[in-house]
Order: sequence, then structure tokens, then C-alpha cells
Amino acid sequence: MLLKAITNGSVTGNGTISCVSTICGGVLITTDGTNAVTVVVRRLDANGKKIIQIVSDSTIWISGPFSLEGTEQLYHEVSGTGGAAQFFEWVT
Repeated sequence: MLLKAITNGSVTGNGTISCVSTICGGVLITTDGTNAVTVVVRRLDANGKKIIQIVSDSTIWISGPFSLEGTEQLYHEVSGTGGAAQFFEWVT
């Protein structure tokens, strides 16, 4: 499997992202090195099943695969001063 970026660079805040393969391959979380950043990934929308929740004050790579259980949409919540996340999907 290969990783393909599904965000155009890093994202902040909340929103949905298309993940055609239905498998999240990983998340690159960046921080300002001081403040904690929280990243939550849910299936489909804000009310969807929680797939990942990470809190970190250091830049970190979280490796998948994380199944979105058949849906092509993931919902992200990125919060914390100076934090952002870039999402990748697994493709064949």
C-alpha cells in the first residue's frame, strides 16, 4: 500500500475530508512545541464513531491503517494553539 495526501497541506479546525479508499493511512500532527494539540478523527461527520483521538505537544506521525468502516468521509477536529494536521489515505 502507498500513502496519498488527502489534504492540501495541513488543516486546522473542524471539517470533512474525502477518503475514497475508506482507509486512513496516517496523520501528521504539527505543533508549536509548547502547546498541546488535540486531533480527533470520526467516521462520516461530527456525530460519527470516534476512530482516533491524540493529544500531543510535539510534532508526531500517527501511522494507520484506520478503517473508516465503509464510508468515504472522515470528520476531523484539530484544536490547540499552533497545531495542525495533515491526513493521508492508503491506496493500492
